[in-house]
Amino acid sequence: MNDADAPVTTFDFRSGTLRGSHLVLYPACLVHRGGRQLETIPIAAVAALRIGFERQPRMLRWGIVLLLVALIAFGLSRPLASLAGAAADEVATQAGGEMGSKRRTVVDILASTFRGMQTAAKLLPVLGSALAAWGVALLALGWLGCTTLTLTLGAAERTYSVRGRNAMLFDFTEVLSERMLRAKR
Repeated sequence: MNDADAPVTTFDFRSGTLRGSHLVLYPACLVHRGGRQLETIPIAAVAALRIGFERQPRMLRWGIVLLLVALIAFGLSRPLASLAGAAADEVATQAGGEMGSKRRTVVDILASTFRGMQTAAKLLPVLGSALAAWGVALLALGWLGCTTLTLTLGAAERTYSVRGRNAMLFDFTEVLSERMLRAKR
């Protein structure tokens, strides 16, 4: 192997969907190598390249929605529980005294239904906590964003993304850009 075949620079993907793979820039080509894949792209075939950091607005929106739903669940828990408990007590007191077995069965079913609703309403804070945790996680991931390198190859595109603002991928892209300019001359 001579110096003309030696890699110019490399970039290792340490997280995300491409974790464990890496990009290697050689003087005439770019190689993406992973556990079960190998792709070689001649630098002359790259029509354009773009790199950018973006926050993920969809994750941010879903995080906010989940936090709002969690707040609603927390806010409705106590009033719904007390309303269902009061309804169950009222059904039980209204049905006091002698009555037929069929009617008594209907009253018991109705009272049990209200008690079940009361129990479900008391569990709303647990659901709210889970939704809040999920919302906070989505907000954090959306705020971290992604740095994405996009190569345009004629009619096709290849994208390589890493979580967060990754200066090393920007540096790799600068070297690749310089190689592209040299190849076009």
